[in-house]
Amino acid sequence: MSNKELQALKERYVAAGAASPNEQFADHATNSELWDADGNRMIDFAGGIGVLNIGHRHPKVVAAIKAQLDKLMHTCQTVMPYEGYVRLAQKLSEVTPVKGHAKVMLANSGAEALENAVKIARAATGRTNVICFDGGYHGRTFMTMAMNGKAAPYQTDFGPMQEPYTGRLILCRTTV
Repeated sequence: MSNKELQALKERYVAAGAASPNEQFADHATNSELWDADGNRMIDFAGGIGVLNIGHRHPKVVAAIKAQLDKLMHTCQTVMPYEGYVRLAQKLSEVTPVKGHAKVMLANSGAEALENAVKIARAATGRTNVICFDGGYHGRTFMTMAMNGKAAPYQTDFGPMQEPYTGRLILCRTTV
């Protein structure tokens, strides 16, 4: 399908909150190069918003994915743990620059990671306030929307994100 045909499908079926303003559609990629549905080649500076800093389809990553698919694709580790999850947690724990022993929790999104970080920080410190910076983007969940430093379009039409001091979480905006 062409970019134009895919754009028509996107406009018809993809919710506005999840849609990209980009009218080009990724077709395939290798290393830092990406080709759209019309065959235009470009350099991918976004890399999945920074999650693909090794580029697309690195041979070692592709081999690891294929090996995993030969065993199992995925289970929810909180229901049925598997070796890959435990081994990755071990590796991350060993390289985490903290004093003492580190434990790891993998999250499915940056928003989930941030919400858990806030919960852990509040439990560890007993403090309820969180300071956020203008211009920051943290996600689309209710808490992370409140943490975003740019109200529009992320907080538009969803009601107040901040509340008066009640001893509960207060989110502040500070310009740096």
